[in-house]
Amino acid sequence: MTKFMWFQLISIFFVLAVLVLICVFEDRLVTNSLENVADYVYQIETAIEENDGIRNSKVENLVDNLEYDWFNDESNLCFLVNHKSIQEIGIEIIKLKTYIEEDDIREFSISLELIKLYSEQYFHFMGASFHNIL
Repeated sequence: MTKFMWFQLISIFFVLAVLVLICVFEDRLVTNSLENVADYVYQIETAIEENDGIRNSKVENLVDNLEYDWFNDESNLCFLVNHKSIQEIGIEIIKLKTYIEEDDIREFSISLELIKLYSEQYFHFMGASFHNIL
């Protein structure tokens, strides 16, 4: 094999390695963000059961932390996916805050379930895949 052929093989390997690393990074970012949302949802559900309601400082702090973490993660995810594809979680988090102020546990529970549903759906269509590499 000539030097040029070796150079081509090494170049192809390098490009493939970079693509794989990008996909792994994307997968980790998406997985961590969505697992973080799922953890907050679980903690909020537990806090509601323990305190018999949504109008208490523990639930309010968890929702504030969820909002802060999600909007930080969302800004990073916007580099990977279309912002309009992931904005539903942010909208529902804002609704959670409104429902706490109104002490509307029914609507709060619905928004919490929607956040869970959206994060599960996002987990299935985001992340590393062979399609993303191409």
